[in-house]
Amino acid sequence: MANLNQRNPVRGFLVSVGLDPEILVQFQYNPEKVDDKRSISYASLNAPGMLMPVRQYSAGGDRTLSFKVLVDGLFAGPADDEIDIARDDRGGIGPELLKYRAFMYPQTENWQDAETSVDGFVSLYDDPNSVFAAPPVCAFGFGERVIDCIVTEVSITEQLFNASLDPVRAEVSVTLVEITPYNPDPSV
Repeated sequence: MANLNQRNPVRGFLVSVGLDPEILVQFQYNPEKVDDKRSISYASLNAPGMLMPVRQYSAGGDRTLSFKVLVDGLFAGPADDEIDIARDDRGGIGPELLKYRAFMYPQTENWQDAETSVDGFVSLYDDPNSVFAAPPVCAFGFGERVIDCIVTEVSITEQLFNASLDPVRAEVSVTLVEITPYNPDPSV
């Protein structure tokens, strides 16, 4: 049985893959639950005189993981002696929340510049000659699991604000879809 009082508990994380510089989010508080959903598709085959259709497997579906984490700029998390969340100069957690949002925006080499921009990522894409690449692929680590995935949804509920109206506590909901290696040529 795990020691619930261990000093430096293992923290879950999201990290970009193949992006330089990388985006690393280490969860200040691990999610209480991780929903892991997998679906597949069956085609209905109907024929005259059949009582019910026959089901034929047609394709695998996505494996979707979703979870919620708390980001709190007022209190230290269980591992804050090793993991510190990003804060602005007024104590707001905006820079930490931008890390989560970075997984939803097209790749850019200067994504850190969003931390200093009032409008976040929008100003990074002002150049009409910009070539957009897909948002970064990431790895989700949680205990022994490390899953290559893409972030398909981030929802941030800001829950508490300082005197400057900067968020200091937020709940972040994240939805991921696993990326599986696919080789269209089964003979290789």
